[in-house]
Amino acid sequence: MLHSAGCEYAIRACAHLASQPQVAAVKIRQISEAEAIPGPFLSVVLPRLIAPGILASTRGPSGGYSLARPATEISLHDIVVAVDGLEALDRCAVGLGRCSDRVPCPLHDSWKPVRERVRAYLKQTTVAAMAEAITAKQGVLGFHDSSGL
Repeated sequence: MLHSAGCEYAIRACAHLASQPQVAAVKIRQISEAEAIPGPFLSVVLPRLIAPGILASTRGPSGGYSLARPATEISLHDIVVAVDGLEALDRCAVGLGRCSDRVPCPLHDSWKPVRERVRAYLKQTTVAAMAEAITAKQGVLGFHDSSGL
């Protein structure tokens, strides 16, 4: 994939939060268990989503994480930028440093439209859509299998 495991976990955690009926904060342990994501990993990744306004964090015994705005207003692009940045989409496809339209690498012309489609997908796909897709997949499979999204 074009993003890190941490970014994948952040997307899954946000989709999990979007699928929760309650508005209350959800503890990392609950997200970790429900999504089969290591809790210590979430403890590092989820705080990165607070400053960009993706998640809100509440301290204390009833604390945890919640979406900072409606799931329909949070795109995968928002999460990817917050966790990984967009360097993976910007770097040369064959690792030759920076290539551009003016100084292309051998794959530049074929990789450029793919890169643009991936960016468009990330920008148009919301956390709400991810949560719906995951719920539908679980319904079809008849069990909760977040590890093989």
